[in-house]
Amino acid sequence: MSLAGYGKIIRPMNAGVSGVTAGIAYFIAGGTQPLFSVLLFFIVLVICGAGNVLNDYFDLEIDKVNRPDRPIPSGKVSPKGAVVWAGILFAAGVAAACFTNIWCLAIALVNVVLLIIYAAKFKGIPFLGNLSVAYLSGSIFLFGGFLVGPESFLVMLPLFAITFFGTLARELLKDAEDIEGDRLGGARTLPMQIGVRKTSVLAVIFVLFAVLCSFVPFLTWGVVYLVLIGVVDAFILLVTLRALKFETSTELTASNCTTYLKYGMFAALFVFLLMEILAVFL
Repeated sequence: MSLAGYGKIIRPMNAGVSGVTAGIAYFIAGGTQPLFSVLLFFIVLVICGAGNVLNDYFDLEIDKVNRPDRPIPSGKVSPKGAVVWAGILFAAGVAAACFTNIWCLAIALVNVVLLIIYAAKFKGIPFLGNLSVAYLSGSIFLFGGFLVGPESFLVMLPLFAITFFGTLARELLKDAEDIEGDRLGGARTLPMQIGVRKTSVLAVIFVLFAVLCSFVPFLTWGVVYLVLIGVVDAFILLVTLRALKFETSTELTASNCTTYLKYGMFAALFVFLLMEILAVFL
């Protein structure tokens, strides 16, 4: 066991990006207080981190095959220590959310409950687990926006939808990559039932929904946004369409499609931030 293991198990990069996203959402919704952005960052960081810890706890047998280097299967964090650590992080996140408003606190509580149920149950139910992750990712925009007030809902809704569909596509492809390990670990996923190729077709459909939703902010941000998001959309579409060529999880993994899709989603987030900065200063 090691302190470094307790840091690694929260997946600080992913959790940190989620925290930054909440701050960006607050800014896009019209927020102006830097301390609120820091508060949002902390809440999302620790709650996402706690969810990651619980996932690793329940995925121990699967990770012995798919991810043996992760903290629990490698022995850096004990299973009991992981549960305690997740509880501390969840408690810290909810406590901090008490300093926001009723809307944000409600989202935080719902998400904490969903993260626990997801790790313990939903993750093993085909497609329902993917939907849960997609909602949780998109809800970060609602969480950040609602700190400004419920009137930000219409502003955040397109960004929620873009993130929801993009994440859903990526989660399906990730499950397709992990078929062998999931089968050995006793998990049940949609790709195990319908195969890699059909899963890739579904991913393309959901990416198309995300692309369509990405045009809605054009009404607010104008032609410059349309050009920038068009480039990002083209990249995301090409990456996802490439997955259609593969019949096996090994081929899909080797293609790095899910990694490139993640980069595309980061690029879209950057475009959102850039456009709001331009709207404020120009």
